[in-house]
Amino acid sequence: MLTQAMVAMAVSAVPVLAPAIAGSWGVAANRIGFYSSLVFAGGFVCVLFGGALARRHGAVRCSQAALCVAAAALALSAAAPLAGIAALAVATGMGYGLATPAASHILARAAPAHRRGVVMSLKQSAVPLGGLLAGLAAPAAALLFGWRGALLCLAAALPLAAVLIAPLRARLDDDRAPGFPVSWRSPSHAVSLALRHGKLRPLTLAAFSFAAVQSSVFAVFAAFLAEAGGLDLLRAGQAFAVMQAAGAAARVGFGWLSDRAVPAHRLLRGFAVGMAAALALAARLDPAWTFAEIVGLSALVGAVVAGWPGVYLAEILRSVPVERAGAATGGTVAFSFLGVVAGPALFSALAAAAGWALAFASFAAFAAVVGAALWRFGP
Repeated sequence: MLTQAMVAMAVSAVPVLAPAIAGSWGVAANRIGFYSSLVFAGGFVCVLFGGALARRHGAVRCSQAALCVAAAALALSAAAPLAGIAALAVATGMGYGLATPAASHILARAAPAHRRGVVMSLKQSAVPLGGLLAGLAAPAAALLFGWRGALLCLAAALPLAAVLIAPLRARLDDDRAPGFPVSWRSPSHAVSLALRHGKLRPLTLAAFSFAAVQSSVFAVFAAFLAEAGGLDLLRAGQAFAVMQAAGAAARVGFGWLSDRAVPAHRLLRGFAVGMAAALALAARLDPAWTFAEIVGLSALVGAVVAGWPGVYLAEILRSVPVERAGAATGGTVAFSFLGVVAGPALFSALAAAAGWALAFASFAAFAAVVGAALWRFGP
């Protein structure tokens, strides 16, 4: 959870500070989706190799590498020109992408089968917790040190986390296989498994679609609240933090439900419907809304767009043998990264061309279509 929270904070830092960064460079804040697409392009590369790297070097070592790569990229972004920030987005995403298969590799061994839903959801709740940290800390630090100083402050926390998890390596990396092959066949095998396995195909569709929606909303929400809702940077960051907190709580709650009461395929259909409704409501935001109403909207959006990953990841572990968990996770998560590469850039393009309302309404319609497709898959 510490690793996931820190790398998530790293990829959320620039989107949270988008109004300030865009103002200093004289560009529109609604272009921030392109940054997030570049982040997850880098993540896509690393997530494909993540399962094989975790087998070869150990999941803890891969987690440490993820933290250090993301920290270096975020720190360099503080001194880079605008084009450099865009290029470093790819490196930040590489750290994020390396962390997810490593975590699944550990938890596939450690989590009891009947508790995988809540365990994976607890792990995934660290992603919005990282966004919450960025939403609260980055604007406050920017007021004191400027946005460049805020990026340096957040980057400094990641190497510390890498040091803190070092003592776990002797116990958790005891299954590493130094001779395990890492080649271009590793990602092709993972992707092929995701597409050929009957139980993984609907999960792959959900991963691609839900990740596109979630990443788009997370990327633009602070800028959206500032422009469409009329909030200043500090209040936009606070509402962004509320969205992330609601997402973290929802992940744990829905993970518990998937273990105890509601089958995963039903929950995934429900997420699609919830996303469609929440985004349609967000399309109606205007400056006349009170801050309390905006906070309520933020909580609703966070719960429905961020509540699904633990349910989905636990279902992967239920669908394949333990030794294939890393490859199955890497293969399906690869498609989620395709979603997060395409989604934010498309959202920003729609917002730039036709306004925030149409962008949110279009993604609401997309979520509704995905829900109908998941219904056709059946259990």
